[in-house]
Amino acid sequence: MNNKPTEKEVHEIIERRSTGKTSFVEFLEELQTIGIIQYDIDVATGRAAYKAGHTEVATEPQVNFVISNQLNRDYALQTIANITLPFLDFLRELAIAGIASYTVNINEKKAIYAGINGEQIVEPLRL
Repeated sequence: MNNKPTEKEVHEIIERRSTGKTSFVEFLEELQTIGIIQYDIDVATGRAAYKAGHTEVATEPQVNFVISNQLNRDYALQTIANITLPFLDFLRELAIAGIASYTVNINEKKAIYAGINGEQIVEPLRL
């Protein structure tokens, strides 16, 4: 395991996932291999921050989605269950459901989805 992943390593892993060359589980395994323990996603912009110890690698905004002003928990859960969607489609569906951001903690094997009004949905990662 690497203690200080490079921006290039992170972006190569993201690229493989975004082009469908790796599954979500493989994506998490590859991130963990280079030392990433957590990442945070802003749903409205698609901006991500990948964290490893004292290192953080951030991505540029990719989209400009409007977050629904009310959490639709059932729709959010349906979207979360469909994690195999391409990343930007996944974000769009989360925005429609009222999810503003989410955090994936690889070590704890859970994702925390935060609604527009501070509500949370905690989901175990199916690895």
